[in-house]
Amino acid sequence: MTYFTSRKTLLAAAAAVAGLSNAAHADTTLGDLANLKVDTTIYGFLNGQLESVQATGGATPYNTRGRVSDGNSRLGFRGNIGVTDDLKGVWQLEASLNNFDQGGVNTRGESSSLSSRNSYVGLESKRFGTFVVGNNDSVYRSLIGSGGEFGGNLGLTVHGMDVWNNTSAQMTGNADSVFSRGEARYKNSAHYLSPAFAIPSAGSIQVGASYGFDENQNSNTNRGRWSVAARYDIGALSVGIGYDRQNNTGVDTDAMTQGFGFRTGDVSGVNTSFAKVIARYRFPTHTTVSVGFEQGKYGYEDEAIPTPSNFYPGVVRGSMKQNAAMVSVAQDIGRASIMASAGKLYDLKNTTFANQSDFGATQYSIGALYNFNKYLAPYVYYTKIRNHAQQNVNLGQAPVYSNNIGKDNAFLAPGDSPRAFGIGLIARF
Repeated sequence: MTYFTSRKTLLAAAAAVAGLSNAAHADTTLGDLANLKVDTTIYGFLNGQLESVQATGGATPYNTRGRVSDGNSRLGFRGNIGVTDDLKGVWQLEASLNNFDQGGVNTRGESSSLSSRNSYVGLESKRFGTFVVGNNDSVYRSLIGSGGEFGGNLGLTVHGMDVWNNTSAQMTGNADSVFSRGEARYKNSAHYLSPAFAIPSAGSIQVGASYGFDENQNSNTNRGRWSVAARYDIGALSVGIGYDRQNNTGVDTDAMTQGFGFRTGDVSGVNTSFAKVIARYRFPTHTTVSVGFEQGKYGYEDEAIPTPSNFYPGVVRGSMKQNAAMVSVAQDIGRASIMASAGKLYDLKNTTFANQSDFGATQYSIGALYNFNKYLAPYVYYTKIRNHAQQNVNLGQAPVYSNNIGKDNAFLAPGDSPRAFGIGLIARF
């Protein structure tokens, strides 16, 4: 009897403490307004692909082989905390589950951390917009990116510019992609997104800006990076325009001459910039068509050629320019979608090595997806890249490397042209 009485007493006391705690929590967190609340969401997806891949044509081919690939899987937590009717705190912590097929280590031997993807804290206002700080996509990617509905990276859930985003058939979003090479996630960064301002009888417009601080400043140069972007929506039409610039960054001309292909790095006194315009239209026939154009300008520093009047070595600085274009089409038929895309990287103007046409590339991707429901979808695809003699455009989410595999300096030999055929399954949650 004493045991049961004590047990009842303890349960009653625990219930009372819990009630007081909840009441205190409500008072301190929610205040007097009932609409101020704390929300937390868990989300993500696992995306696996069974593939046949190869990359041939260059000095060191990557011969045909089978593999299991990961399609940019992730796990995330996000939420908001009410402050006033208009203002709330927002936060997100997102982890990459990338390369789950290899135990979380990629082909370069790199592993991901809990906050390896978009992770930030900030404030959001319906009237004034959103400001966040952390490790986050630039507005060049988040507002007018090619992965989702002009922004984000949503895992084959919507038809954006890149209909095969988050697969090996992806064509955009990386420095070694055929299109939208200026997209990036900024570390040590701050970002602002305005509300979508309504234009009477003429749609809406949203603008944004991002800045990434260079805390390390290696070689005593500040490689801070910034971008601005704007998006306009009217009915079924969306148009985006943006600009991205990275200071003290240019072409690694030594790497080009040594056979490593085209890449950028720390180059004092020059900058690399990208400008992009994209558009998407959804027809009543459930057809989505997207087109885009991007121009990259790459600074460089090279050794000056001695002249009869000047025998002393020196440097010369300049700028290379390269254009890119892309088109994609998606046709929904019930739960199924048939999707295709094509992109072209044009000549590298003012190159200091080889011929400008040697740096061109083309890619096309085609396939189909079927949604069992909003959580599970199988798909099939084929993608083919044709790299010219000095170019090394690679597969989107699971690149192949023909040299130094397993090391952080792994690379695809210039001229190697990858292709991939795959069957995938994405599970969203």
